Amino acid sequence: MNIKSLLLGSAAALLAVSGARAADAVVVAEPEPMEYVRICDVYGAGFYYIPGTETCLKVGGLVRYQINWDDNDDGWRKETTARVNLDARSETEYGTFRRFIELNFRHNGGEFTENDDLADYYDYSDTQDSWIRYAFFELGGLMVGRNDTLWDGGLAGEFDAGGGDFINSIRYTFDAGNGIAVSLALEEEDNNFDYIPLVVGKVSVSQGWGSVDLFAAYDDRFEEFALKGIANIKATDALTLQLLAAYESGPTWLSLGDFYSGYEWSVGGYLKYQVSEKLAVGFGGQYFADQHIGLLNPDGTALAVLESGNDDWSIGAVIDYTIVENLNAKLALNYDDGDSFVDGSFNGFLRLDASF
Repeated sequence: MNIKSLLLGSAAALLAVSGARAADAVVVAEPEPMEYVRICDVYGAGFYYIPGTETCLKVGGLVRYQINWDDNDDGWRKETTARVNLDARSETEYGTFRRFIELNFRHNGGEFTENDDLADYYDYSDTQDSWIRYAFFELGGLMVGRNDTLWDGGLAGEFDAGGGDFINSIRYTFDAGNGIAVSLALEEEDNNFDYIPLVVGKVSVSQGWGSVDLFAAYDDRFEEFALKGIANIKATDALTLQLLAAYESGPTWLSLGDFYSGYEWSVGGYLKYQVSEKLAVGFGGQYFADQHIGLLNPDGTALAVLESGNDDWSIGAVIDYTIVENLNAKLALNYDDGDSFVDGSFNGFLRLDASF
């Protein structure tokens, strides 16, 4: 073997090793398949599948600007509200599994308050708060969490009172078909008060002519019960009539005036006319008879019932207008009077809701 052959052989071997190493260095992994967001139209518009799951999610909310006024106030009362909600749903062997959350943030603007340490000096502060409006899940007919009380329901005006508020509850609704549903709820109005919840029942009938909701409730604090009925009647495609009647044997958490402050009976009505696709107007009133107020001990137990016997009434008008899609305006004007008022009082608001 001569020197030329040795050099050529060494060069060939070096190129072979280098080529192998170069081949190893440029190996590229296969790209991961991408999963694009898929539309979920099973539960209506706005839902999409959470990537990698069979759960559908909808994100929504609103921005609200409202100007409130009352002829007993010294000026305008303005507030801005922001709401964000998440609605997740999926199907199981027990039916639809729904999870819903809505957060509320509200700002009432600045306020001057007198300083306790410095005479004739006022401090300026912003008034704002936030809370959870809704946080519940539903599986089939079962609902657990924070929601409107099952008792919730009133007229479509802004003058009326139907009783109740947000509350922690366990509720079951049986859908009997043909527009008939029966619900029963156990609701906790006072944390760590006792082991007996509010018991609320509701029967709903919905047909082509409208709907009827019948309510019954029992509150053990004063050992009293309440009844309520609401009817929605479609007189024509544009004209709707609502009727409300309520009875309360004594003070309950569901009282029409305030918690444990209500009336023995009440009747009301509201007439709404859809003038056009964008404009609707409504007018109605409600009468409240034989006021009673439940007085409580410091530990929350029942002390006594004050029977004032006052009779009061309210009337109101509402104009609803859709400015553009997802931007709605509401103007409400109300008048309250009766035995509980020294003089009648006008009040109302202008509300702008921008939803998404």
